[in-house]
Amino acid sequence: MALVPAHVILADARRRGYGIPCLLAGNLEMTIGQIQAAEELDAPLILAYNSGVTPQVSIALAMPAIANAARQARTPVATILDHGGTLDEVKEAIALGSSSVMFDGSALPFEENVQATAEAARLAHVAGISVEGELGAVGGSSVELGASDAAVSSMTDPDLAAEFVARTGVDVLAVSFGNVHGVYRGVPRLDLERVRAIAALVDVPLAMHGASGLTDDQYPPIIRSGISKVNYYTAMARAVSHDLRDMLADAPEEGLVYHRIISASIDGFYAKTKELLTLLGAAGMARNL
Repeated sequence: MALVPAHVILADARRRGYGIPCLLAGNLEMTIGQIQAAEELDAPLILAYNSGVTPQVSIALAMPAIANAARQARTPVATILDHGGTLDEVKEAIALGSSSVMFDGSALPFEENVQATAEAARLAHVAGISVEGELGAVGGSSVELGASDAAVSSMTDPDLAAEFVARTGVDVLAVSFGNVHGVYRGVPRLDLERVRAIAALVDVPLAMHGASGLTDDQYPPIIRSGISKVNYYTAMARAVSHDLRDMLADAPEEGLVYHRIISASIDGFYAKTKELLTLLGAAGMARNL
């Protein structure tokens, strides 16, 4: 179909009550497998670039490739700069053709976060693309999987969320409600009542970062509470890595050639993305767009 701004597909997800995965697309294998899954299931999809996860793959190389793949997809696909920490990063992502950007000012004091995110929104909207902001801090790390999450997590205040959206003009709001990046330690304690309160006070789709690693039965209540954008990486990346490890361990010596790893990687991300799209209720939803 086309490369689309994230808010276009997320507005439908909020209205119809399903989730759209936002998947890291750090290389072509990930991108190809994920788009193939979305095409087969007629599902919308968001592909993200995160410099912290793939620091050796620059945004100057990755974003044009991801955006080009999205343009050729037979289903609506958005691209986004994930956790952009500076306005310069936002400007670069816009210049490179991303259909959406995220400015993460969650570590800033509230007023500073408002001012910086509002400027990111102005830049994005002038370019005709979507902008995501974050209020509250999602702890953990999808890069350093042993990182502590408790010290850096702070849950989103519903009243401040309403003020934040009104003053910044963001199209999507990332919220913190017990979710963490990377690996959950212990039983996840997700405050879905907080999500419901935020969803009732704002008119933009809500994003959950740190959504992988939960049990399948936890996702439907999360979506029903008001989450539309589901950022998912660690569990998928680990599952594909484990499959590759097993494949290499069983391969005969003459079978150890790199192109087979490329093919298996595409197949792995394809299969895991199909499972996730179905779980979140996104399968078949592209026909509404």
